[in-house]
Amino acid sequence: MIMLEATLQPGYVPVGITPILNWTEPPSLKHCDEDYLIVVLALSICTQFLLMTYVAFAVMQPCSMRRKQLIEGQQKTFASFIFRRLLFQLDEALHPSVEAVRLDSCLRSGEKLIQAIQLFRRDALKVLQPVQNISSAMASDLYYVLDEEENELNFNGYGSSHSKVEVTEELLVYLLYPERKVSEKK
Repeated sequence: MIMLEATLQPGYVPVGITPILNWTEPPSLKHCDEDYLIVVLALSICTQFLLMTYVAFAVMQPCSMRRKQLIEGQQKTFASFIFRRLLFQLDEALHPSVEAVRLDSCLRSGEKLIQAIQLFRRDALKVLQPVQNISSAMASDLYYVLDEEENELNFNGYGSSHSKVEVTEELLVYLLYPERKVSEKK
C-alpha cells in the first residue's frame, strides 16, 4: 500500500523509485501514446471477444427453435396416429364378424375395447406429459410409428389423408378425462 501511495504522490517517493504520475513535470507524450495504445488494444480485444460470444449464442438459438419445432411436429404426427388407431380398434371391436352373436365373441369384443383404450391412454400420456429436456433423437424413438401400422390404417380407411380431425392437446385431454369437461359445464 505504501508503494502505491509513493508512486502516485511524488512528494512521498523514496529514493530510487520513479513515480507513475509526476504532477510537477509536464506529461511525457512518449509514454502516454504507448499507454493509450495498450488500452485501445485491450478494449478492442474485449469487444471482439464479446462479439464472438454474442454471435455464438445467436447461432445456437435457431438450432434449439428448429429442434423444438421438429419435436412438436413429431408429437402432432404421433397424436394423429394414436387417435386414428383408437378409432380403427374401436370400430373393429364394436363391429365383429358375421359369426359373432355368441357370448364368447362379445367377451372378446369387450377385451379388445379395453385394450384399445389402455393403449390409447398410455400413448396419449406420452404426448401430454413428455419427458423434460427431450432431444430430437429421443423424440423420434418416443413418437415412433411403424410403417406397417400406418399402412394398415390407410388400407382400412383410417389414414391421415382420410381424417379431417385435427388432434390437439385439448382433444387428447378431453378423450382421456371426459369428466373434466362435464364438470366444467355445470
